[in-house]
Amino acid sequence: MKNILYIFIFSFSVVTYGQESLKCNVILDSLTNVKVCKNPEKLPEPKNGKNRLMKEFVKQIKIETTANIEGRPEEKLIIGFIVCGDGQVIGERIIMESPLEELEEKLLKVISETKWASGFCDNEAVNVLMEYPIRLRLAE
Repeated sequence: MKNILYIFIFSFSVVTYGQESLKCNVILDSLTNVKVCKNPEKLPEPKNGKNRLMKEFVKQIKIETTANIEGRPEEKLIIGFIVCGDGQVIGERIIMESPLEELEEKLLKVISETKWASGFCDNEAVNVLMEYPIRLRLAE
C-alpha cells in the first residue's frame, strides 16, 4: 500500500539578520565567496511563477513509503541558493538536512533548472541568497 506524500513549501524567504535601516546591505556568502544583498527591495522570482515552481517540485518528488520514512510521518529541510543579478542560480545547498538524500538532490535539481528573474535594490539587479523551508508529510 502506498502512502500519499504531501509537500508543503513555505513562502519564499530571504536571509535577513534583523531590522536594519540600511538599504542594499551586502554580506559575503561563505560558500561561494559572492557578495549577496541582505535586504533587497524586490526578491528574485521564478520566471514561470511560484505556482509553476511548486508544481515542478511535486512532479519531481515521487517517493513511495520506504523504511527511511515509515514511522517518520514528517520530514523538514531547508534549501538555499543564490540568484545572481543576471538570474543565474549558483551555490545551491541544503541548509537543514533530511535523511532522504535522493529528495535533496531532486529539490536542488529543480532549483538549478528554474529560470529566475533577478532581485533588485536601488533599481539595480543584485545577488540574493534565498532560503526555502520545506516540510513533507505522509498522509494517514
